[in-house]
Amino acid sequence: MAHLKGECCEKPFDVAAPDIIGRLRNILNGALAHALHNSLGTLVKEAYMNRGIYPPLAGAITLERRMEILSHNIGNVQTTGFKKDKPIFETILGQTSGPSVAGIDLFPLIGSLPADRSQGVLAHTGETFDVALQGEGFLVAQTPEGIRYFRGGKLQRNIDGNLVTPSGDPLLGAKGPIKLPPGEIVIDNIGSVSVNNVVVGALRLDQVPQGENIAKVGNLYWTVPENPTPSRETTVHQGMLEKSNVNPSLDMVELIKVTREYEQMQKAIQAMDEMASQAIQAGRVQG
Repeated sequence: MAHLKGECCEKPFDVAAPDIIGRLRNILNGALAHALHNSLGTLVKEAYMNRGIYPPLAGAITLERRMEILSHNIGNVQTTGFKKDKPIFETILGQTSGPSVAGIDLFPLIGSLPADRSQGVLAHTGETFDVALQGEGFLVAQTPEGIRYFRGGKLQRNIDGNLVTPSGDPLLGAKGPIKLPPGEIVIDNIGSVSVNNVVVGALRLDQVPQGENIAKVGNLYWTVPENPTPSRETTVHQGMLEKSNVNPSLDMVELIKVTREYEQMQKAIQAMDEMASQAIQAGRVQG
């Protein structure tokens, strides 16, 4: 099989959604206030405000967010062990601050951004410190931020002889960090680590309990669930790496589709804006 050159520079996607409602209000109210300044006054502004622009504008902002997520996934297609993000869409009902505004109370919004933890394809590398996991398990690392799960697979031996992640954080075994003396290193299918045919430790393999969730925190690290459990059905493959589970062809098609929908929303916004301008002009004539 072909040699896989894995990358390990994943950055977490910013899951903090922008203040969509605030952006809607600021964009529309600001533009209308500027157009009506010192001309028609508050009463006319309320009468001619084109409330129909809110839904397409909210849709455009949501599609923009969707494009960012797809681009993030495609950008990590070569990142070893990367798990793609899959947005879950919701709607907002009556969550606006201040008086209710027709058309803004209901619109699409990305409610959460869980990762798709499905298995990636395994590729042979032949490298001693490359380790791929097959199954739902995670390796466990001790980082400055605490215990973290790790699925990257490109391991190293540091100057102290510890088995570490690419970030230099020690991987944990049943009794703490795994120390590797000089010699031939073999990692078997259950994670037992031997040097010169002498067992020196075993990789700790955890899995996420049913009903619990974990989140990506960057550098292929994940948070740890409240009740971690041993993963007894995960197979360890030395000399292999797990590819990203991103399908670039499908995601590129989806990106094109979302881009076209975004362009349609832009056209709808422009049409609504022209209607608002015509209403303002009519109000000036009547005034």
